Amino acid sequence: MKPTLHLLGIRHHGPGSAASALSALQHLQPDLILLEGPPEADAILALAAMPDMRPPVAQLVYAVDNPTQAVFFPYTEFSPEWQTVQFAQRAHIPLRYFDLPQSHALALQADEDDADQADRADPLSLLAASAGFSDGERWWEYLVEHRANDLTVFEAIHQAMCTVREQLVSTHPPSRLEMLREAWMRKAIRQAQKEGFQTIAIVCGAWHTPALSQAVKVKDDQALLRGLPKLKTAATWAPWTHSRIAAASGYRAGVQAPGWYLHLWRQRQSRPDANSTHDNPSRRIAVTWLSRVAQALREEGLDVSSASVIEAVRLAETLAALRGLPLPGLEELTEVSGSVFCFGDATALQLIHTPLVIGTELGQTPAEAPSVPL
Repeated sequence: MKPTLHLLGIRHHGPGSAASALSALQHLQPDLILLEGPPEADAILALAAMPDMRPPVAQLVYAVDNPTQAVFFPYTEFSPEWQTVQFAQRAHIPLRYFDLPQSHALALQADEDDADQADRADPLSLLAASAGFSDGERWWEYLVEHRANDLTVFEAIHQAMCTVREQLVSTHPPSRLEMLREAWMRKAIRQAQKEGFQTIAIVCGAWHTPALSQAVKVKDDQALLRGLPKLKTAATWAPWTHSRIAAASGYRAGVQAPGWYLHLWRQRQSRPDANSTHDNPSRRIAVTWLSRVAQALREEGLDVSSASVIEAVRLAETLAALRGLPLPGLEELTEVSGSVFCFGDATALQLIHTPLVIGTELGQTPAEAPSVPL
């Protein structure tokens, strides 16, 4: 029987992607999960199941002889990668990281020019513009993050990314590092097939799925990967924070509002029954968020009544409907908070932006984790 590959293209640190990935994995019950990430982290994967491990955390991979050569791979509670790891451990399904090892990537670091990557047009922004959205984050949030879990969403994302990559290749060709990474991923997929795994789930950034579905000759990938420089590396876990996952920190895979995304994730997980007719997820998310905003403003000395919260929820739902959105997003909830709670003066909202929208979460790692190099 020919092995079946299932490409689950996710958005890093997207709660909707995490929920959809979990739904897909539960449906597929794969023999093996291949997850985007450094293979060096396979050695510390078991620590993720320990009770003292609490996200946000980051995998740290560093050069043993020069620890200043290092890279962090952050995880939040709502990261698809974190939830994939947790699912695999609960279900006792083998999981492997299948990206280019950092032993090679760090050795190549001095030669790799990231300018091309930094200047490349954001593929999500291109899709967003075509759909009438102002930026890629809002597009993903409303078309994926706020919709019901559905295995078919990954096929739609894959097709969209195929189109975007075709359009970008002429003006923004992939960097050498990107080609090496995707060649290594294909190599890892072939190895898994060779070992006899029949149902393989591949969880990776949506951008990579077109490259992983291409019929690339084995010899071409082998030629690309031949003779790579190599360093001795080690891996461990380190505590992380929401502020360092925020896009404002400079983290390229960061999100605008980690605190809001954590709220979305936890509200989804707290649903007693996904099919309940008595549970309106749109209203519940809005009510709980606006209640938190109201409480935070009260702590800053503003008088916000319960009646104001009820009115703000109704206004947010109306505003979302006028904009053709499935439910109010952070933008709508922020607008109505300024109008209803602050009487049109949103200055006070700046006081609660960091603790609420960004979040103050600090992760924890178990004592058994290898020491962080100093």
